[in-house]
Amino acid sequence: MYQTKIALRSLIYRKNQYVSLFLVCMFGIAISLTSIAVSTGMIRSMTRKAKIYYGGDIALMGSINNGLEIFNYQEKLEKIKSVMPKDAIVTPRLDIHGKRSAFYFEGVQALQRTLKGIKFANEKDLISGFYFVEGGCDIPENSNGILISLPIAKTLNVHVGDEITFQLRTYDSVLNTIPMVVKGIFQDSSVFGTYTSYMDFDFLQKAYNRPEDFANRICINFPKRNISEKDLHDFYDRLCGVLNMFHWLKDKDEYIDVTGDFTQETWGFIPLSANLNDVEIMEVAMDAVITFIVVILTIIIIAGIGSTYRVLIMKRITEIGIYMAIGMKKRGIVTTLLFESLLLLLAGCIGGIVLTGVFCSVISLFDFSFIPSFDMFLEKGNLRPSLDVIKSVLVIVSVTLVTLLAVLYSTLKSIKIMPVEALAVTE
Repeated sequence: MYQTKIALRSLIYRKNQYVSLFLVCMFGIAISLTSIAVSTGMIRSMTRKAKIYYGGDIALMGSINNGLEIFNYQEKLEKIKSVMPKDAIVTPRLDIHGKRSAFYFEGVQALQRTLKGIKFANEKDLISGFYFVEGGCDIPENSNGILISLPIAKTLNVHVGDEITFQLRTYDSVLNTIPMVVKGIFQDSSVFGTYTSYMDFDFLQKAYNRPEDFANRICINFPKRNISEKDLHDFYDRLCGVLNMFHWLKDKDEYIDVTGDFTQETWGFIPLSANLNDVEIMEVAMDAVITFIVVILTIIIIAGIGSTYRVLIMKRITEIGIYMAIGMKKRGIVTTLLFESLLLLLAGCIGGIVLTGVFCSVISLFDFSFIPSFDMFLEKGNLRPSLDVIKSVLVIVSVTLVTLLAVLYSTLKSIKIMPVEALAVTE
């Protein structure tokens, strides 16, 4: 107990000496945790946008004779629902390549990359994840409403309620033009959103001249929970009991590249991660940069506090000699100095956590949507830092433990001196 009192008294009386150490710890922790929070928020935002684009946690593709086509999809839908958990939303989708389609408004053309036909009633939880600058996602079944991105709306100079012309070539290569009404404009200039538009599943099916029982995706989403790798393998095993499944995939191209070899309908199980292989390279690079920054900052904190504390301890040789002369054991001296440094580190870490909240709040105020293709990492045009508890705790624990080890090393060297020698030392 007396070690605690001595440590607290020492910190109070020597507060001027310890201010710089406190600031090093506080700012180092704050910058490290802020970097982690920003990168985590960016990755989570990208994942949310990818879920909207790909239809949820899992996409099922059916193929036979070199075509990603699912006929009589209602029957397949019921089979899939029968083995999926009750909280799973299972719904068909129609993804059409937009290379032969475009929108027109008052003589202005806007090309498209992907047209997505969806059941808005089924996917409302997912689509409502968009930030709508105008309108929303309430599109009735079989209606000609459409959701377009803000860059496309600016290109056409249209607003919610305007009627645009949708031109496409049907499945049998007939040029078709259809009037459509803009129901929602979402802010997204990323690879997942700029040239992607959403319309009613049945409407796109008819526009593309495909039969009523046709789809080319069946998507499964779990809006209320996060799905683990173990869950995915469990779902895959269940589906193997009702469908002819292709082997487990880590990359969807493994399935798409061999679709021409199937002589019977074969299904590909495409988890979200299998759709994001190209983007994951970016994620790995981002993690590597953030890890490098955090490691460098951690080293600076440890080196700064450890070396400075060593100097401070050497200056306190006389004080250590007095402790030894009055009968304090070496273990007690070590405990006192370690507890003193632990209190300093804890104060710095707490200050760093508070400062992290301030930094994250300030960062989230700035609009970064002007950066091309950066929108995939943004929400409503802003960065939304998100706490990663495991990484943050790891940084704090690493800084604390390694710094305490450095202080322990300096302390053990100091207490080897004899009391008489220590008392003879002058600062």
